[in-house]
Amino acid sequence: MIRQLTSIGLRSKNSLKQTSLAVLLTGSLLAASWAVPVPSAHAASEGVFISKDSYFMLNKASLSSSSLQFSVLFHNGENQTLDFNKYGVRVTDSAGHSYTANLSEKKSGIVNGGQEESFRFYANLPAGENADDLKVDVFRWDYNKSDFMNHLDELPIASVIQDGQLEAPEEIISLRTLDSTLANDASLAFQLGQSVRVTENGKWYMYTQVAAKNLGSSSVKVPAGLLARLVDANGLKYTATVASGADTAILPNQSDTLTLKTLISKGMPTSGLTLEYYYLNQSEDVSLGTLGMNSSLNTVALGVKQSYAGQQEGENVTAKASSSTYSIQADGVHVQTVVTLSNDGDVVAPIPSLAASYQFGDSGSSVSSTDNSTRSGFLAPKETASYYFNATLPTGIDPNAAQLVLWQKAAASTGSSTGSGTTTGSTGSGSTTGNSGATTGSGSTTTVNSTTTTSGQQPVAVFLLKGASEAQNGYTTAVDYELGSKLALGSSVVNPNLDVSLIELHAHENDDLGYKTAIAKYKITNNGTSTLALPELQNELIDNKGNAYTGSRQSAAATQITPGSSYVVSYSYLLPNKETTEDDSFALNVYDDKSVSEGNVSAGTFKVALQGEETGDTIAIYPFSLKVNDSSIGWTYSGGTYSYVLQLDMDITHEDQVIIDSNFSKIQFEMVDSLGRIVGTQDASLMGTGKLTSGSQRVSISGLKNEQVQTGVIVNMYEVIDTPNGTAKRLLKQFK
Repeated sequence: MIRQLTSIGLRSKNSLKQTSLAVLLTGSLLAASWAVPVPSAHAASEGVFISKDSYFMLNKASLSSSSLQFSVLFHNGENQTLDFNKYGVRVTDSAGHSYTANLSEKKSGIVNGGQEESFRFYANLPAGENADDLKVDVFRWDYNKSDFMNHLDELPIASVIQDGQLEAPEEIISLRTLDSTLANDASLAFQLGQSVRVTENGKWYMYTQVAAKNLGSSSVKVPAGLLARLVDANGLKYTATVASGADTAILPNQSDTLTLKTLISKGMPTSGLTLEYYYLNQSEDVSLGTLGMNSSLNTVALGVKQSYAGQQEGENVTAKASSSTYSIQADGVHVQTVVTLSNDGDVVAPIPSLAASYQFGDSGSSVSSTDNSTRSGFLAPKETASYYFNATLPTGIDPNAAQLVLWQKAAASTGSSTGSGTTTGSTGSGSTTGNSGATTGSGSTTTVNSTTTTSGQQPVAVFLLKGASEAQNGYTTAVDYELGSKLALGSSVVNPNLDVSLIELHAHENDDLGYKTAIAKYKITNNGTSTLALPELQNELIDNKGNAYTGSRQSAAATQITPGSSYVVSYSYLLPNKETTEDDSFALNVYDDKSVSEGNVSAGTFKVALQGEETGDTIAIYPFSLKVNDSSIGWTYSGGTYSYVLQLDMDITHEDQVIIDSNFSKIQFEMVDSLGRIVGTQDASLMGTGKLTSGSQRVSISGLKNEQVQTGVIVNMYEVIDTPNGTAKRLLKQFK
């Protein structure tokens, strides 16, 4: 599909051996046998007959500024095969000039009895020829004639010029006009692809894709002396350079794509714009033909598919701007556009490396954006890939009036085009020698050729953002979610073989600190057959006012997860203390902030709520369950030191066999005196050495002063997690 683009400029030759546009090519069809008697022939409105039941007729024709393309239908009504190679065609005009017709496709020429075959030809003509003056002369090769032709009759071009016109503009150029060392049949058919108007570093450029088909019998390159320029409706000329494809050898009967880059004025009218091919004959430029660009100029609306530019034969990849959203904030207009590539074909297609820019206004302003997501190198049939492009536009810019330019990244290289002068500008990370043209009052035209080094990327589509919608609060768009079920996340943040579930979401008031801490536990399961990297989920809780509270991952966690296993990782969120009447529901937004150059991309938003703490004797600390059967508090005195002792009788159950490590949350017992002062703490764990176990156990808090031994002591039992923001605690139970 998508060829790796390079940057190669046009090179012009100092001299050209040909100064005439119309060059008569030789040998359009070889004679198979000249000695066979010529059957009688007569002309009729439907064709030129060579027998009662066999005839030639014109099938379709198209006339451009310098070439005629037409198809001849050969109907064989005989009971035997006929050979088209015994016949030939040429083009004549009313002034008596004749022009060689060249077969533009490879065919044997053999037509079986009762069958018919169409043969496509082209002829290079001087400028100004009219269809009403042109005819196709049908002849049979005859070596007894002075011109080796037995002329049968002529078919008028005007009779079919309106029927079966070519689907796209095409210009056929004889390369011997530019280089006499080339073969007689060396010709290229140029057909316009898309053209896009884009801005780079404050300057406007037109990028135009042209398909060049080799009509000859040997490989050719685009001659260095073949130049191109845009001509607007006012006659102003803008010299084009070749951004890619100039040095590619084009095989016989094959096509390759060239990309032209033209520096244009910001006010250049696009209606009536043409692409002109020409060459320099000493100080004079000679036109070789023009292509109208009205159908080539291309912008694409939101949600509309467009065939991806520069595909290989058999590929069918489309691109569309699926959606565009924006939010107006203090620092500008934040906009995000999702571009989707789809493989609608039946063959695997490579995925290009893409970037984007938002262009707005007439001054050439733009803001770049990148998507750094890691992807496979190919798109399977019916597969899609999404790109997210975020940017901040200046305050006051209407995102509906902006355009998104999709760029394909490429390795940069250089080339040159020699002309009458240069004007320097800049583009991207490379440099461009600008080009322009102006028509003087006397009607003369000055054209400046240029040298181009691209910035390593070329535009492949321009999307109109009309219809962009204002981004909604994630709280209002969150989908319903049941705690413990799989979170439906995009593969950009989580490997498809990993399942992620939110298992717990609790909070603890920290009155002394002015905030409360929410603690979330995520269960991650590897359903694949190989060890995978443990994802670092970027997530936040969004309240009903749109405020977002970023989650902080536990200070240390494993980096990998083995096949068939599950791992628990904790996140904490610093929340403001609220009145008890306020809503404790949130939207959990899991997002990717690494794959985009600015902002983030949501992978899923889910409705969640803080869990209430258990009021009974059973405490859930996933993956454990703790049931307190009995408890008592006492104190002891030994060697001048007082100690408080919490006597516990518990049943501890490991409910879910998931992997936990030394970074898992711990249990902390905190003793508070009757004045609310913390007088001591004791840490414990649910795994490893000294862990809490089922049955009776003692928790001692020693080192108390004499005056601290009093009644009214409370022991708080916490779950404690170390986070980058400090220690987060969840109150599990109080013992009195």
